Parts: sequence; structure tokens; C-alpha cells
Amino acid sequence: MKPSFHVDRGQTLALCFIGLLSSLLVLPSLAPAQNPPLPAEYKPSANDFLAVSDAVMTLLRTRNVDAFAGEVTPSLNDWKSILSTNLPATGENPLKGYDARVRYYHDRMVASAKALLARANALHLDFSKGDWRARVLMPNNLSKWRPNLHDGGELLPWAEKLELVLECDTSPNSPNDGEFKLVMRNLTKFPSGWRFAEGIQWESFPNNVADDQTRREITLLDKVSNYKGFTSEDDPALLKLGEAMVQFVRTRNMDDCKKKILVSNDFVWNMVQKSGRSGPTRKELDEEVGRRIQEQVAIIQNVFTVMDVAGIDLSNADIKIQQAGIERSQATGDADSLDGLMGTQFSVEFSVQTDQKAKNGTSLSGKYVLAAKELMRAGGSWRVEDDIHWEKLPDGAVDEKTASTIERENYISEHGTLPPGTVVPQIEFTTLIGEKKMKLSDLRGKVVVLDFWATWCGPCQQPMADLQRIREGHDGWADKVAIVPLSIDDTLDVVCKHVDQRGWTNTLNVWAGDGGWHSKPATMFRVTGVPTTYIIDPQGKVVVAGHPVGLRIAETVDSLVRK
Repeated sequence: MKPSFHVDRGQTLALCFIGLLSSLLVLPSLAPAQNPPLPAEYKPSANDFLAVSDAVMTLLRTRNVDAFAGEVTPSLNDWKSILSTNLPATGENPLKGYDARVRYYHDRMVASAKALLARANALHLDFSKGDWRARVLMPNNLSKWRPNLHDGGELLPWAEKLELVLECDTSPNSPNDGEFKLVMRNLTKFPSGWRFAEGIQWESFPNNVADDQTRREITLLDKVSNYKGFTSEDDPALLKLGEAMVQFVRTRNMDDCKKKILVSNDFVWNMVQKSGRSGPTRKELDEEVGRRIQEQVAIIQNVFTVMDVAGIDLSNADIKIQQAGIERSQATGDADSLDGLMGTQFSVEFSVQTDQKAKNGTSLSGKYVLAAKELMRAGGSWRVEDDIHWEKLPDGAVDEKTASTIERENYISEHGTLPPGTVVPQIEFTTLIGEKKMKLSDLRGKVVVLDFWATWCGPCQQPMADLQRIREGHDGWADKVAIVPLSIDDTLDVVCKHVDQRGWTNTLNVWAGDGGWHSKPATMFRVTGVPTTYIIDPQGKVVVAGHPVGLRIAETVDSLVRK
């Protein structure tokens, strides 16, 4: 797994909302936030990974998935073994929640191992016969990281992935055209040995063993594991979604859109049921998905508004789809499964031939691109989770104002924030101290650092702690700067308790109000992931926005204060 710096609203949905959000996303990431190189004196060899390769071979021979998971995933004792004796006095157990983390990753590894064996069964492979062995392909991307553990973890060796090649000279399954290759991702070396948590999956099979469909699925899963994008040539299900979206802008049938394009109640409920994990009740899920559908229907109206303003009517046009694809993918379900995939920056490109013209007289023939910010995949189908919009229309078909609106929406879809120069929306929030209503406009004349976060968001905690110290060495800021962490938690009490326990009192801490992701501050600022930070100038315009880690907040604020 690559570093997880962000909790997206789409991930919340994919992880079954309420139940899985509280049990998974609060858990600290097992991947490093940064990848400094390993010390020169640490030069691991294949023997360092012998225990891992032995565990894999034992799994293939015995098919004991529970024993395998218990041996390769980090235990509570592993986490205890790396605790520093010099912990900050927060009054909270640094291992709080880690028992849930251990259980989750154990169960995830069990599911991964079962999927691995099921694919072997489907190909009629039996690794208990013959003298099979695993050859380690040494990782070339070794680095180090420090688990948070409330700022009390040791520096540990880390590898993005480890590959094993299975070899046998006597088995009838021995390959003659290609390799049996397995891959494990996100490995960390604890004092007791190497552990990993991102599952295990097949990476390749000999050509005489796997059919075309299996090889296509393996290739697709490899791209997903590396967070890569892909096209409808890799996954024809993307083309089916593209066809449904093009048909929708032709007919404008909203009922068909809800049935064939948008994430629906049944679509998500089937994901919950198939996962076998605890989650929300059907009533809770229906309420949440219902709200999301209402939001998406409102967003979709902008697609038709643009068409109506320009005079675009595609009902009788000759349309040919050129391609469909996503720019990035991510697995939220079990390894070796296409269910639970998420895709971002989906687009379907199509050409239009028509005699009709736009209101300004421009031909409506040409290239069109319809896009969506986030997709989910389950049951062999992709559905849109967020933000259908026009990415491109034929040159000259819309006026300058509409073209600017399209450009703005494309920016928001790609970056998840309002673009620089935007006048900030007028929002209201509640202060944690005194529980007073306050408007963002009350801070006009100051440089404002507005940080959207939540107590349940693991990647939010370190940036929030950093904000408490950001004024150090900046005496010139004084009353010219306001540091405003804005929580989207469900209740004010939860935020107050979390902040008080950590002593985070050096900032103007506020709460967005009811609604969480659906609260007015989050929706007005187009927040679909936390943490998200906005730096706002004294005139109330966005200077820059994004993940706080990459914003260089102090330097930007300094430059604004000196103006």
C-alpha cells in the first residue's frame, strides 16, 4: 500500500459508511509518510525474508490461512516492541485502538490468502505435490519509516513490495513458459521479523497455466495495487459505464441514471453483504446513500444547464465512443478481487456528428468528454460515486462564462479544492470554547489557515498537531493570522474531548455543525477528503489549498503577512 495521507468521502462510502469508517479509518496507516533511505550499514539479504517465504510455502502446502495470517501480520506484541520510553504526556494509551487494527489486518490477510488459494484451485494447481521452493526477488525500494504511536515509535526498515518466484523441478505444474510469481506489499521489519498487511496475491502465471481472462485480471489487479489508471481495454466494464453516461446526456432520463450510473442503495448494500464485515444497518445505509444521490442529482443538473445555455441537443446526433478510462485506481476490498475498487478522474471521450448548431452558430459536431470524479466497482459494474461534469465541449460551442465554469469544475474535480483566486464562500461554524456561532467573514482582514479535519481521520492527526506549533518563531504574525482547524465530526462533544486530551489549544478550534461531509462548510468548500487545508488572504480569496503536508503553510503565510 502506498502512503495513505487522506481519507476520502468516496472511501467512506466504499468502506460501508458508519460501521467500517469507525473501525478502519481511525487506524494509523501501516505505510510511511516519507521514505528516507535506509542506513548504508543495513544491507538485507534473501535470508532476511526467509521466514516470510517459508510462511508462504507453508500456506500453499497446508492451506491453513489462519496460521499464515497469524505469522505474517503485525501482532500487538510487535507494536509494543517498538514503543519509545520517552512518550509525550498526553494521558492516553499510545496503543489504544491497535487491538482492533491487529484483528482487522489479520482478517484481511485471511481473506487475501483464501482468494490466493481459490485462484490456484480454479487453475487446478496443487503445490503440496513436488518439491516446491520460493526464490526471493530482493526489493529495490527499501527505506525507513517511524510509526506514529503518538510520536513514540522507533525508526523501522520498510519495503514497498516483496516478490517470490515459485520453482520446482519435478512437479507436473512446473512452468515451461513464464513464472509463478507472488507479491506482498507494505512490509515492515519489527524486532521479531518482517511483517506485512496489504495481503498477498498472484502476480503472474506461466502461459500454459492461465487463460486470457485470468492474465487480464492479474494485470488489472497489479495496476490497482500500484494505484495506476487504466482504460476500457483493460476493463470493458468502464466502457459500459461510458455508454450509459453518453446515453443519459442524449435522453436526460434521470431514472435510468439512478439505475445504471449512480451508486445506489442496493449496489452498496450488496458490497456490505458480500464483504462479510460488520457495518451499518440497511436503514442507516439507505439514509446515507439517499443523501448522496440527492447531492449527485443536483450536481448533474449543471451538466444540462451547460447544454441548455449553449443550445446543445444530442438526442438525434450520431455518437461514437472513442475511449473510457480512469487516471487512478485503489482497492478498498480484499486483495485479488475486483470488487470494491475505486477509480478517480473517469472520462469518456466521444465524437458527435450532427447538422445542428449551438445558439452562437458554432457547429455541435466534434469532440466531447464527459467526466466523473470518483467511481466504485462491484459485481462486475462501475458506478459513479461523485461529480459528473463536462470536461470538454467542441471549441466555441459555449460562451466565455460557461467555459470558465467548466474549467473551474475540472479544477475542483482534479484537486478536490476551490481554485486559487476564488472568493471564499460565506460559512458559519461553532467555536469549541464557549460554543459560540462565528462566521468566516468575521476574520476578514487576517490571513486565515482553514484546516478541514476529523477526529476519526488518522492522516489528520499529525497535521493538526503541527498546527499547534506553527506560530513558533513567527512573532510578526500576532493578530494578523488566524489558525482555524474546522472539524467535520458528527458532534461537538467528540471534538472537544479529542482536542482537550491532546492539549491542542493553540488554535481557534471550531466545529462545522451537523452533517459531517454534508455540512455546509464542507460542501461549500467542496471538501471530499480530509485533511484539506485552505490558506486565505486578508481579502477573503483562496491563495492555495490542498493537503497540508505539501502546502508549505508557514512560508506562504509569512509572504502574505509581509505584503
